[in-house]
Amino acid sequence: MQSKHIYLIKHGETEENRQGIHQGQAVGGRLSKRGKDDIRQVGDSLATVGVTVDQMLVSPMSRCRQSAALLTAALTPAEVRVEERLAAKNSGYLGGRPRDLAAAEAARRGVPIHQLRTPGGESSEDVQSRYSHLWDEVCAGSQRTAILIGHGGGLACLLLWLTGNGFDRYLDHVPGSAGVTWVEVGDGTPRIRLMNVPAADLSNRLNMGTAR
Repeated sequence: MQSKHIYLIKHGETEENRQGIHQGQAVGGRLSKRGKDDIRQVGDSLATVGVTVDQMLVSPMSRCRQSAALLTAALTPAEVRVEERLAAKNSGYLGGRPRDLAAAEAARRGVPIHQLRTPGGESSEDVQSRYSHLWDEVCAGSQRTAILIGHGGGLACLLLWLTGNGFDRYLDHVPGSAGVTWVEVGDGTPRIRLMNVPAADLSNRLNMGTAR
């Protein structure tokens, strides 16, 4: 059985990231110059080592769709599809507000921050559930190489699930601007070849790992 290769890519930095705003689903987001440059560098690095993309699944948020367009220019994937399960966390009234308000609200309610669920919103555990269900579907699919373009929080939740870590390790698993994780899946078992590699380091790390 041939191995499957899955690349998890966070959208490039946005202007809202620079301002310390928690975007969630409330704010689509606009890539900053750094964000655009990082994503272009990721696309060029993957193309240079000969990665052939069968499927690209993209969060519906504008920051991810903009990132996907820049990656597509370099990689020309066979299929590009918006996937709702890759959307940012629905943070309810906390969306579009300063990032530190969520921790303050969790403390006020006396719950761990990963279990905080605003009215009409979802918790980080909910996000982990939909990202992991999508992961299982991608692994079961026929495409040999797939790219998932999502959000820092969602990808961190997925990486915690893949590595068997708890939410106490959440911050250790959050990717930066255009951070790339490469997972090889053979016989259903995931092997993380690279995790949250910055765009500037990706070319060298891919060459060392012989990306497919």
